[in-house]
Amino acid sequence: MTGAAAARHVLPDSVEPGARRRFHLVVLVAGVGFGLTAPFTALLVVGLGGSPEWAAVVVSSIGLSLLLVDFVGTRFVPRVPSRTALTVSLLVFGAGCLLSAATGSWEVVGIARVLQGFGSALFLGGGVALAIRLVGSETRGRAIGTFNAFWFLGVATGPLGGGLIATVAPGPDGLRWLFAVCGVVNLVGAVAAWYLTPRWVSPQPPRFGLPSGLGVRGRRMWSALVLAGLGQAVRSGLALTLVPLLGDKLGMSWIALGAGLFALALTDIGTMHFGGGLSDRFGRQLPLALALAWGTVAVGVLAIVVHSPAGFFVGALATGVTVGATWVVPAAMTIDLAENPEGALAVYRIACDIGMLAGGLFAAAGIAAGGVRAALAATSVLLFGGLLLTLTVRETLPRPSRPILLKEKIMPLPPPEEFAVLATNSDITLTPERFAQAYATHVRYRAELERLRAIPLPFVETVSEPATALAWIEDGGKP
Repeated sequence: MTGAAAARHVLPDSVEPGARRRFHLVVLVAGVGFGLTAPFTALLVVGLGGSPEWAAVVVSSIGLSLLLVDFVGTRFVPRVPSRTALTVSLLVFGAGCLLSAATGSWEVVGIARVLQGFGSALFLGGGVALAIRLVGSETRGRAIGTFNAFWFLGVATGPLGGGLIATVAPGPDGLRWLFAVCGVVNLVGAVAAWYLTPRWVSPQPPRFGLPSGLGVRGRRMWSALVLAGLGQAVRSGLALTLVPLLGDKLGMSWIALGAGLFALALTDIGTMHFGGGLSDRFGRQLPLALALAWGTVAVGVLAIVVHSPAGFFVGALATGVTVGATWVVPAAMTIDLAENPEGALAVYRIACDIGMLAGGLFAAAGIAAGGVRAALAATSVLLFGGLLLTLTVRETLPRPSRPILLKEKIMPLPPPEEFAVLATNSDITLTPERFAQAYATHVRYRAELERLRAIPLPFVETVSEPATALAWIEDGGKP
């Protein structure tokens, strides 16, 4: 790495204090732009004459462009200069919003959704790559969790803010106004991204090509990728499709529905933020398994028990825990098991794209077979399957290295003749009287020396304060 690229190559120990804050501010603004319309896309499709099944397909169609970009751009997106990647992504996503606002056909909304996917792929791929490059290798899970938390903190404004904006006009006209406002917000976000994003240029030029050398080997790695896909399927099929359609089925107003989806977003964000850090500290398996078990129950309750707006609010609040955990923890698991971080991010994104498509198709099939509630019940069963898979993957977080302790071989007390030989070999000359005195001293303190050798010392560095060490020894070697 030489020249200008080397000068702009961000390393964790050279990141200026405000760089991460500016980056997270850009992510927050982008989340607002991407999230205002996210939970209302399915409702716009239905309002323009599409069926609930087609609404699920349109919501998941964003995965087509995501999959295309991530599949042929595994060595392109992570290497695009950070400022360019985030700015262009917001411009493209905003154009898709304005197209949806200008049309009266739900089919065009589907086309605009695919266009939005290109912007989303560039932002998520480049954003997560930059988030990891701004931290050390010991806090990757926290970095991914924090990135997603700021992203969805902005996205969380979508349900409530979108519901308020949609009330300016009745029916689908209000939703079209919402998409127009969303397009303007994305244009503002593009300007912010250009001026605030920390500049990073890859030492390797970006280039298109089919994925190769991604380091996907072994059953555990494939299982982690399936869990990553499940996380996106849960978000696409459950949070963005089935939950909004259930609220619409209950006859909720735009504001009431937005409040319920806002509750889901809050627990989603909190779980992503704290779940990433907890997975760094306590491991990946336990938090993910608990979230999947929780989601199995919560979604089952939504499918069978909930018949009122109050129950919808509580069920959405509970569901957000699973939606957040299944997004951030499998990402960290994939990086743990992969051979290189860049390849891990690429294959993770591909798994997410497939999961997003599969989630929409799964929701559409469930709605066609038995309605929204039947699709929710099937989603609960799917989450239980994810729980079983998580238990088979086992823990993926690498264990911290520990100092190697060598067991000392205790030598028996030498007789006086061998003691004399030891003294002679050490070039020590003693008179018979001094030799007898030295041997007696050695015998006297031998037991104390053996006791000290048996104490498991917790010190991994040189103790600079003798008084502290002596006090610890006198206390029996208790930590």
